[in-house]
Amino acid sequence: MRIIAGSRKSRSIKALPGQNTRPTLDMVKEALFASIGLWIEDKQVLDLFAGSGNIGLEALSRGAEHVVFVDGSREACQIIQENINTLDFKSETTLLRMDAFQACRYLKNKQIIFDLVYLDPPYAKLDLTKLLKALEPITNLDSRIIYECLKDETVELPEGYALDKTSIYGRIALYFIRRTS
Repeated sequence: MRIIAGSRKSRSIKALPGQNTRPTLDMVKEALFASIGLWIEDKQVLDLFAGSGNIGLEALSRGAEHVVFVDGSREACQIIQENINTLDFKSETTLLRMDAFQACRYLKNKQIIFDLVYLDPPYAKLDLTKLLKALEPITNLDSRIIYECLKDETVELPEGYALDKTSIYGRIALYFIRRTS
Protein backbone atom coordinates (compact mmCIF):
# COMPACT_ATOMS: atom_id res chain seq x y z
CA MET A 1 0.00 0.00 0.00
CA ARG A 2 1.09 3.55 -0.59
CA ILE A 3 0.12 7.17 -0.15
CA ILE A 4 -1.25 8.41 -3.48
CA ALA A 5 -0.84 12.20 -3.27
CA GLY A 6 0.20 15.11 -1.11
CA SER A 7 3.18 15.70 1.14
CA ARG A 8 3.92 11.97 1.58
CA LYS A 9 3.13 10.94 -2.02
CA SER A 10 4.43 7.48 -3.04
CA ARG A 11 5.51 6.59 0.51
CA SER A 12 4.75 2.99 1.44
CA ILE A 13 2.57 2.07 4.38
CA LYS A 14 2.13 -1.29 6.04
CA ALA A 15 -1.06 -3.30 5.76
CA LEU A 16 -2.41 -5.71 8.31
CA PRO A 17 -1.55 -9.30 7.47
CA GLY A 18 -4.31 -11.89 7.15
CA GLN A 19 -7.87 -11.93 5.93
CA ASN A 20 -9.60 -10.07 8.77
CA THR A 21 -9.16 -6.62 7.22
CA ARG A 22 -9.49 -5.27 3.69
CA PRO A 23 -7.42 -2.20 2.92
CA THR A 24 -9.34 0.30 0.82
CA LEU A 25 -8.23 -0.24 -2.78
CA ASP A 26 -6.10 2.47 -4.38
CA MET A 27 -8.74 3.12 -7.07
CA VAL A 28 -11.40 3.63 -4.38
CA LYS A 29 -9.09 5.83 -2.30
CA GLU A 30 -8.11 7.87 -5.35
CA ALA A 31 -11.74 8.40 -6.38
CA LEU A 32 -12.73 9.27 -2.81
CA PHE A 33 -10.10 11.99 -2.49
CA ALA A 34 -10.75 13.26 -6.03
CA SER A 35 -14.37 13.86 -5.00
CA ILE A 36 -13.33 15.62 -1.79
CA GLY A 37 -10.62 17.69 -3.50
CA LEU A 38 -8.94 20.50 -1.61
CA TRP A 39 -11.82 20.59 0.89
CA ILE A 40 -9.82 18.19 3.12
CA GLU A 41 -7.21 20.85 3.94
CA ASP A 42 -7.20 21.93 7.59
CA LYS A 43 -10.04 19.53 8.49
CA GLN A 44 -10.58 17.32 11.54
CA VAL A 45 -10.95 13.69 10.41
CA LEU A 46 -12.23 10.60 12.23
CA ASP A 47 -11.11 7.30 10.70
CA LEU A 48 -13.35 4.70 12.37
CA PHE A 49 -12.51 1.01 11.93
CA ALA A 50 -9.15 2.34 10.73
CA GLY A 51 -7.40 -0.96 9.95
CA SER A 52 -3.95 0.13 8.76
CA GLY A 53 -4.86 3.84 8.84
CA ASN A 54 -4.82 4.03 5.04
CA ILE A 55 -7.61 6.64 4.66
CA GLY A 56 -6.58 8.87 7.56
CA LEU A 57 -2.93 8.87 6.48
CA GLU A 58 -3.93 9.84 2.95
CA ALA A 59 -6.05 12.66 4.42
CA LEU A 60 -3.05 13.94 6.39
CA SER A 61 -0.81 13.77 3.34
CA ARG A 62 -3.39 15.88 1.49
CA GLY A 63 -3.52 18.54 4.20
CA ALA A 64 -5.97 17.46 6.91
CA GLU A 65 -5.14 19.17 10.20
CA HIS A 66 -5.67 16.21 12.54
CA VAL A 67 -6.85 12.60 12.29
CA VAL A 68 -8.22 10.43 15.06
CA PHE A 69 -7.75 6.75 14.22
CA VAL A 70 -10.02 4.25 15.98
CA ASP A 71 -9.70 0.49 15.89
CA GLY A 72 -10.45 -2.16 18.48
CA SER A 73 -7.69 -4.50 17.34
CA ARG A 74 -4.32 -4.43 19.08
CA GLU A 75 -2.62 -5.58 15.86
CA ALA A 76 -4.31 -2.85 13.82
CA CYS A 77 -3.28 -0.17 16.31
CA GLN A 78 0.33 -1.40 16.20
CA ILE A 79 0.37 -1.13 12.39
CA ILE A 80 -1.30 2.31 12.48
CA GLN A 81 1.29 3.54 15.00
CA GLU A 82 4.13 2.20 12.83
CA ASN A 83 2.65 3.95 9.79
CA ILE A 84 2.22 7.21 11.73
CA ASN A 85 5.86 7.01 12.85
CA THR A 86 7.16 6.11 9.38
CA LEU A 87 5.34 9.04 7.79
CA ASP A 88 6.21 11.39 10.69
CA PHE A 89 2.61 12.35 11.49
CA LYS A 90 2.91 12.00 15.29
CA SER A 91 1.76 15.53 16.17
CA GLU A 92 -1.22 15.42 13.77
CA THR A 93 -2.73 12.17 15.04
CA THR A 94 -4.52 10.52 17.92
CA LEU A 95 -4.81 6.73 18.05
CA LEU A 96 -7.58 5.12 20.11
CA ARG A 97 -7.79 1.38 20.71
CA MET A 98 -11.48 0.92 21.42
CA ASP A 99 -14.68 0.10 19.64
CA ALA A 100 -16.52 2.74 17.62
CA PHE A 101 -19.21 3.38 20.22
CA GLN A 102 -16.70 3.78 23.06
CA ALA A 103 -14.75 6.17 20.85
CA CYS A 104 -17.84 8.28 20.15
CA ARG A 105 -18.50 8.64 23.89
CA TYR A 106 -14.84 9.42 24.59
CA LEU A 107 -14.62 12.03 21.81
CA LYS A 108 -17.91 13.62 22.91
CA ASN A 109 -16.32 14.26 26.31
CA LYS A 110 -13.34 15.87 24.54
CA GLN A 111 -15.80 18.17 22.71
CA ILE A 112 -14.26 17.52 19.29
CA ILE A 113 -16.34 18.13 16.14
CA PHE A 114 -15.22 16.27 13.03
CA ASP A 115 -15.45 17.64 9.51
CA LEU A 116 -15.08 14.19 7.95
CA VAL A 117 -15.93 10.76 9.35
CA TYR A 118 -14.86 7.72 7.35
CA LEU A 119 -16.60 4.45 8.23
CA ASP A 120 -15.10 1.22 6.92
CA PRO A 121 -16.50 -1.44 9.26
CA PRO A 122 -16.29 -5.19 8.82
CA TYR A 123 -18.87 -5.84 6.12
CA ALA A 124 -22.40 -6.70 7.30
CA LYS A 125 -21.48 -6.23 10.96
CA LEU A 126 -22.69 -2.71 11.62
CA ASP A 127 -25.93 -1.14 12.72
CA LEU A 128 -25.45 2.05 10.69
CA THR A 129 -28.45 3.80 12.25
CA LYS A 130 -27.11 3.21 15.76
CA LEU A 131 -23.63 4.41 14.78
CA LEU A 132 -24.92 7.56 13.05
CA LYS A 133 -26.83 8.42 16.23
CA ALA A 134 -23.65 7.87 18.28
CA LEU A 135 -21.77 10.21 15.92
CA GLU A 136 -24.25 13.09 16.35
CA PRO A 137 -22.48 14.75 19.32
CA ILE A 138 -19.17 14.83 17.41
CA THR A 139 -20.47 15.98 14.02
CA ASN A 140 -22.56 18.90 12.80
CA LEU A 141 -24.63 19.81 9.75
CA ASP A 142 -21.47 20.64 7.79
CA SER A 143 -19.78 17.32 8.56
CA ARG A 144 -19.34 14.73 5.82
CA ILE A 145 -19.79 11.06 6.62
CA ILE A 146 -18.53 8.48 4.14
CA TYR A 147 -19.57 4.87 4.55
CA GLU A 148 -17.69 2.12 2.70
CA CYS A 149 -19.50 -1.19 2.24
CA LEU A 150 -20.32 -3.87 -0.31
CA LYS A 151 -22.39 -2.49 -3.17
CA ASP A 152 -25.10 -5.11 -2.52
CA GLU A 153 -25.64 -3.91 1.06
CA THR A 154 -28.92 -2.14 1.67
CA VAL A 155 -28.27 1.21 3.32
CA GLU A 156 -31.15 2.75 5.22
CA LEU A 157 -30.58 6.11 6.83
CA PRO A 158 -32.41 7.27 9.92
CA GLU A 159 -34.47 10.44 10.03
CA GLY A 160 -32.21 13.47 10.05
CA TYR A 161 -29.79 12.09 7.44
CA ALA A 162 -29.62 12.31 3.66
CA LEU A 163 -27.62 10.54 1.01
CA ASP A 164 -25.74 13.05 -1.14
CA LYS A 165 -24.03 10.63 -3.47
CA THR A 166 -23.25 6.96 -4.05
CA SER A 167 -20.14 5.83 -5.92
CA ILE A 168 -19.60 2.21 -6.99
CA TYR A 169 -16.15 0.73 -7.61
CA GLY A 170 -16.36 -2.96 -8.50
CA ARG A 171 -17.83 -4.68 -5.42
CA ILE A 172 -17.38 -1.60 -3.20
CA ALA A 173 -19.80 1.28 -2.62
CA LEU A 174 -19.07 4.63 -1.02
CA TYR A 175 -22.09 6.41 0.44
CA PHE A 176 -21.68 10.14 1.06
CA ILE A 177 -24.00 10.97 3.95
CA ARG A 178 -24.87 14.25 5.64
CA ARG A 179 -26.95 15.29 8.59
CA THR A 180 -30.03 17.34 7.84
CA SER A 181 -31.04 18.09 11.42
